[in-house]
Amino acid sequence: MKPKSLLLYLSVLLILFFFSCKETPTNVLENNNSGFIPDDGEALFILGQANEQHMRDYLSEVRGTPLPAGFAFYTSLSGSKPLEDMSRYITFMRDYPDTMLQLAIWTGERRWGNPGYYLDEIIEGKYDENIVTLAEACKSMDRPIFIRFGYEFDGYHNAYPPDKYKAAYKHFVDMMRSQNVDNVAYVWHSWGVSPYYGTEDYPEYYPELTTDVTHELWYPGDDYVDWLAVSIFGSGWGNLNINSTMGYFVQFANNHDKPIMIAESAAIKTGNNRDPNWVIPTNTWFSNIFTFIHQNDAVKAFTYINVDWEADNSTTTWGDTRIQNSVQSVQDYWSNKIGTLIHADENLFNKLGYK
Repeated sequence: MKPKSLLLYLSVLLILFFFSCKETPTNVLENNNSGFIPDDGEALFILGQANEQHMRDYLSEVRGTPLPAGFAFYTSLSGSKPLEDMSRYITFMRDYPDTMLQLAIWTGERRWGNPGYYLDEIIEGKYDENIVTLAEACKSMDRPIFIRFGYEFDGYHNAYPPDKYKAAYKHFVDMMRSQNVDNVAYVWHSWGVSPYYGTEDYPEYYPELTTDVTHELWYPGDDYVDWLAVSIFGSGWGNLNINSTMGYFVQFANNHDKPIMIAESAAIKTGNNRDPNWVIPTNTWFSNIFTFIHQNDAVKAFTYINVDWEADNSTTTWGDTRIQNSVQSVQDYWSNKIGTLIHADENLFNKLGYK
């Protein structure tokens, strides 16, 4: 075995040993579907996403005390991703006790294959061993975790056939539960706009519809869902309380007795031209978001992505949505409003049912 290969092999063994040797949590939930849901009138603040340095910048430049209630990261079920990513997240979150993890599971995009190609592989059991690895890593963290499996399932960029999505979602949750994972809440995450069902683009891959296209088509059932979730980006510049899709989801959540998580959001630039000097210019987006949260008891978590999109991605036109770089009136507004949401403290887990 080559030295580099041997080093990688030993590293993987060490991580696996770390997962397996963690004490089995003694403070697990009695009810797997507790969901870590705040009381009515309260909502969690989760900081996103994916880049540890961006998160640390927020904590040092915007607000680090108290800590956000949670941090948002991503992984997939391919290759060694669950092992590598979860070991990194465990290391990061060890520095931030009493916080939760929001974890998104990538399940393919249509630009890389037929819609649902990755879901087929999940259903067939191709990634079962990696789901077990993920389950062990989650248990080892001994803190509440929100998992967004197949996030934005109804978006144009994913275009998942509903039956494939529901089958893969259920397979994933059943596998996690079979490993006795008690510290995970399962999040059903919509794109947050009218659902896409592109039969005109992919007629050979999509089943023929016999009903109207609504988000309900992708819903795996109450037994598999702890939270509903939406993304709010450009639509946040409008009044969300009269937004038809948001109204639909509030009603959907109330009908199914589920909380709503704003799982991805940012006050993005909505123009189509790149501008390295653009920063958030007004309070409008934030006023709409906080009004929507505080006027709808169903909304119980808010995730904000505090990044410079154009610096991180040469193809995007979304601008710099970092609070610390916005105009002063936005920074002041954020400072006044963010404190109304739940942050981390030593009693947070207990309040949310993680005893």
